[in-house]
Amino acid sequence: MHKPHVTQRLLRASGMRNRMFPPAKLASWAANPRPPYCGMPSKLVQKKVEVVREDLNGRPVYQVTPRHSDVRDHTGHLIYLHGGAYVLDLLPHFHWPAIARLATMLNRTITVPIYPIAPESNYRQVFPFLLQLYRSILETREPDSVAFMGDSAGGGMAFALCHAVRDAGLPKPTDAVLLSPWMHLGLPDPDVPNVAKIDPFLNLDDLRAAGIRYAGGDPLDTPLLSPSVGPLDGLPRLTVFTGTHDVLNPDARAFRRRATSEGLDIGWYELEGGMHTWMLLPGHKAKATLGQIRNVLAGQPGS
Repeated sequence: MHKPHVTQRLLRASGMRNRMFPPAKLASWAANPRPPYCGMPSKLVQKKVEVVREDLNGRPVYQVTPRHSDVRDHTGHLIYLHGGAYVLDLLPHFHWPAIARLATMLNRTITVPIYPIAPESNYRQVFPFLLQLYRSILETREPDSVAFMGDSAGGGMAFALCHAVRDAGLPKPTDAVLLSPWMHLGLPDPDVPNVAKIDPFLNLDDLRAAGIRYAGGDPLDTPLLSPSVGPLDGLPRLTVFTGTHDVLNPDARAFRRRATSEGLDIGWYELEGGMHTWMLLPGHKAKATLGQIRNVLAGQPGS
């Protein structure tokens, strides 16, 4: 059996996965709506990237540009959808350093929208907002220079946005890179409970409660909620990064099997013993994975 990394052991010992968003907290947020995140990253992060906060329909949208590089040399544009189980806004101490590393390594401008979250909102408010954002980006950029990316719930949302873009008749981006994605809101794969026992970070019961809030009463197998069940035509190139110690891994594997059986070739990177969103943490494995992501977006996935 793969020996857990020290980070995983510390997370398990901390009991962190039992404290993030229990049902009582979801109920409290529903009764007392939270304002959207509108902060700025730390000065240390802003030494590495330039961050400009804009507004779209009253919600913050951040433009993140690598410093120390000529904008003419930028290799493209990335829409990044943060994780947070659909009920948490961007986590500043976690997401901003990771986004800065991505912008610098990929040499891309990254757009980071603060999309509506549950329980204050549900998915029916999310996709009109994201489609409006994508349309605004296409006003100044060609679709073959744009990619989608997201982690965790944001990974599932990035995939679902591909469905929404296709159904809206918009040109598709080149890529959707899904980092530890939540592929099916209901977490139905039979291996999920077993992996939940070794996942040091995510609490299965809390995930399911959060998913129900995000669904807003609609069936959990709706493609915008569970993109792995949606039609496979008209999609950009899909690439999945997932680890075997992540409770979301079994449903990602199930989607890979489905894609293979239906003739859709997807990029697949699975880290044995990898925990949820390992690629966004500091360390050698994360750095190597970011290099793989750079190669994927450069059209050289095997490099």
